[in-house]
Amino acid sequence: AALLRVKDTHKAIAVSVDCNGRLCYLDPYAGSLIAVAEACRNVACTGATPVALTDGLNFGNPETNDVQYQLTESMRGIRDAALAFGVPVVSGNASLYNESRGRAIFPTPMIGALGLLDDVSRRAAAGFRQSGDVVVVIGTNAPWDTVDGLSGSELAYVLHDWTGGCPSIDLALELRVQQLCRDAIAMGLVNSAHDCSHGGIAVTIAESAIIGGLGVTVPAPFTGRWDACLFGEKQSRIVVTVENASVGKFLELAERQDVPACAVGTVGGDTLNFGDAVNVRLGDASEAWNTGFEAATSS
Repeated sequence: AALLRVKDTHKAIAVSVDCNGRLCYLDPYAGSLIAVAEACRNVACTGATPVALTDGLNFGNPETNDVQYQLTESMRGIRDAALAFGVPVVSGNASLYNESRGRAIFPTPMIGALGLLDDVSRRAAAGFRQSGDVVVVIGTNAPWDTVDGLSGSELAYVLHDWTGGCPSIDLALELRVQQLCRDAIAMGLVNSAHDCSHGGIAVTIAESAIIGGLGVTVPAPFTGRWDACLFGEKQSRIVVTVENASVGKFLELAERQDVPACAVGTVGGDTLNFGDAVNVRLGDASEAWNTGFEAATSS
């Protein structure tokens, strides 16, 4: 989320826009729940509390039965998620009849979330901040769980041209995860926070390392498929970094708030190391992340 200071106050607003059209194609109701949750999760990763939502409903021809179903289920999902978060949808628009060569676009209900941070000095950003910090995943006790992780995932789409599976989300867990993230940031326990979404936990950790300019070592005790372990996209997970001396206090806070959490690695060095599975120089990863689009379009 973008964090904007409110002039002449200690406050800031956080703004995020999000939606995964593939998930909405697979299940427009669950995909729309996830779109709201992820937009609010991005806001929570700064330390802010979501206070308002807006939507942009992008769909195909609503006169067909399938798009009618997608549109109806999507609106139901947005409503139910907004009620669960206690955040009103204050505005929105619709763009319909989006088709090419007789095929509709993926149903894409873009969600914008606006959050409020009361004390801008108590904030977090996505990039790692200091060597020696411990990488903690909140929202799961088993970060390498492979169950349902590849449903609608970026890995399955990019490498295998496959869009399938059944996306799902536990909104009660999602709410607790976001509240823990905000509370820990407000208490000064968290140095960085980044939501786990497109690309899964490996991409989330890699992005934090690239943004912060610091490597990371994750022993990664995989027990199943390495692709689902690293790149599965289960919902309601946030990767945070915590000073080593504060890890115990952080995990105790997570336990009190009934949020699963576990330490998975350590910040430092100049590589992205995931046990025997991945060992990439940080400089190479940073170059690919920053210039990959230009390289792909020029080739």
